[in-house]
Amino acid sequence: MFRKSSTVKKLALAVLALPGATALLAEEGADVRYVPLQPAFIANFGVTEQGHLKYVKAEISIRVSTQEAEMAARYHLPALRNALVLLLSRQDEVTVSTGSGREAIREEALVELRAILKAEEGHPYIDDLMFTNFVVQR
Repeated sequence: MFRKSSTVKKLALAVLALPGATALLAEEGADVRYVPLQPAFIANFGVTEQGHLKYVKAEISIRVSTQEAEMAARYHLPALRNALVLLLSRQDEVTVSTGSGREAIREEALVELRAILKAEEGHPYIDDLMFTNFVVQR
């Protein structure tokens, strides 16, 4: 059974690699593209009692559904990165340290990035935003 499942997965990947496979998925509404916003984001968000800066490092990817959306996100990457750096910089200790706080940051980031693309391209394009890594240094 395991061998058969592995073979099916390999076959599915091979089919997706064929020219036109992405277009076929797009027609069915199943096209998912992840765009990593690289390099990782590093921002300071305050100062410790000893006078040292506190930092947050976040690796972020966005999910889009079309090649057009991916191209728009890549084209406006400087504006998107700027908004994310400013957002991360205005956080406080409690927000970056809790799961619910990080989820609130994620939701706010999604709203801000969609607003930028809506203003620049006339369409929000971004389906979701994910933190693929989130580290806080105090």
